[in-house]
Amino acid sequence: MAVKRPEEFSHHEAKVNGVNIHYVMEGSGPPLVIMHGWPGFWWEWYKCIDELAKDFTVIAPDMRGYGDSEKPPLDDLSQYHLDRTTDDHAALLEHLGHDKAYMVGHDYSAIVMHKFVRKYKDKTIKAMIMDPIPPDIEVRYLSVPHFPESWYSQYHQLDMAVELVDSSREATQIYFKHFLSHWSYNKDLVTPEELEIYTDNFVKPGNVHGGFNYYRANLSLTSALWTPLDRTISDVPHTILWGMGDPVIPSVWSDLVAQWHNNYTIEYVPDGGHFLMMEKPDIVIDRIRRMKD
Repeated sequence: MAVKRPEEFSHHEAKVNGVNIHYVMEGSGPPLVIMHGWPGFWWEWYKCIDELAKDFTVIAPDMRGYGDSEKPPLDDLSQYHLDRTTDDHAALLEHLGHDKAYMVGHDYSAIVMHKFVRKYKDKTIKAMIMDPIPPDIEVRYLSVPHFPESWYSQYHQLDMAVELVDSSREATQIYFKHFLSHWSYNKDLVTPEELEIYTDNFVKPGNVHGGFNYYRANLSLTSALWTPLDRTISDVPHTILWGMGDPVIPSVWSDLVAQWHNNYTIEYVPDGGHFLMMEKPDIVIDRIRRMKD
């Protein structure tokens, strides 16, 4: 598949909750919000957007602190809590005049999804999560046996981490290349051209710091990630896709998913990793289209 570069998409900006949010919007039909995680930005969906735009109005935002969205004060971690991001997406829908939408997310946006379908149930038609991150993962995720896969979450707490990763283009590329490769089933998934596009994104001022702030605000040893509402069972229809080649997630908390949903289907992708929208775009596109059935 030929690489479709970021500048070839239709870009927009909206001020919501006092923050300028950048988003790409393509197509027509019912609204579909597709959300990125870390390490990413809206463009990680590029293999899916054009096909999905045949059936949906596709809205692909950069979370605050990421991509071309505004970076609120980087020393105020409260601005980077995922409750804020959840509210941003709801406000973006309102800005665009949509009462409700199909919602899709993975990685950090899997947490956004968990929060969104509870706080903004009336704005959700159906939901899809890739690589779900439910409540109560913290102890397992930060446990000693799992630490070889979660070390970076605590490394990101350090000011030194921002300084080192942001110290040069080469340093930035080395760091993000590690995760794009390590978390993929196919370790050569990201081509040199795609890696340059990722690097172009993360060398923009504030993007490394903004991304690391999500770990500082949500996955530090003292973070208060979940609200009481987050700890309720959702009956919103969910499709869950799980790449079994992801070294970080499936073996750690797959048993927790059923505690928080009572209307869902789950599909395991044995030859997919963390970035299913990049690794298995045909499957992702098909399962999103099925949400309309």
